[in-house]
Amino acid sequence: MFICRIAYDALGKDDVRKVHYDAHRAHLRSELAKCIVQSGPVFAADGSNKKVGALIVMDVQDVSEAERFSNADPFIQNGVYDVVHLVRWDKTIG
Repeated sequence: MFICRIAYDALGKDDVRKVHYDAHRAHLRSELAKCIVQSGPVFAADGSNKKVGALIVMDVQDVSEAERFSNADPFIQNGVYDVVHLVRWDKTIG
């Protein structure tokens, strides 16, 4: 099943992001991350090119696998994101 993690940046956490950036990137390339199909930053739709969060599409056996992956992310553990949604996605085109 496909699970999307949509995570929105917490305001005022730029310094925390910098401290944990390398660990976050390592997590996205770890054994736990073998479930990742696509990932990348998301931006405001107002044309400002302002980064507002990130999207990860995972192919997992069940939601608990996606939760384990997400909860182990240093950005999640250290409050870089203040809103995180895990939602099931049914691919219909592509």
